[in-house]
Amino acid sequence: MLFKTSIDRKQKEIQIKHITGESYSFLEKIKHGLYGSSKYKILDLCPEDIGIHEGKSNNLLYGNFELKKEGMAFYFRFLNDEYTLVGRYNQITFQTNDRYFEIQMGKYAVKMEITNKKAHWSFLKNFGRHRTFDSFPHMNL
Repeated sequence: MLFKTSIDRKQKEIQIKHITGESYSFLEKIKHGLYGSSKYKILDLCPEDIGIHEGKSNNLLYGNFELKKEGMAFYFRFLNDEYTLVGRYNQITFQTNDRYFEIQMGKYAVKMEITNKKAHWSFLKNFGRHRTFDSFPHMNL
């Protein structure tokens, strides 16, 4: 689900928390090695709800991911507005190669260019581990 978080931020944060669960505490992030993702360059966002391809901006778009307890959030800015794309771990699919990373959360698909390969593979490792933990919570991290 896509949220425009620059308007009614508190209400949107409650909805995001309902979908993705709580954020990890600072100590949990250190303990489990959860440092989020590196920056990704957004190439395409489908379906086209916010006008990226309508020529409204010629700026480069970048975003990053945050792993949460029950899902994941993707944060980015477009035309001075903040957006958050969220999904539960069981609703997320992705494809990756050495140059591009494509992820689908619900009805939204984002194609990105990988800017830091080492950080990307580290993020995917953490994502896979936490996605498994969400499906099988009796397993220890």
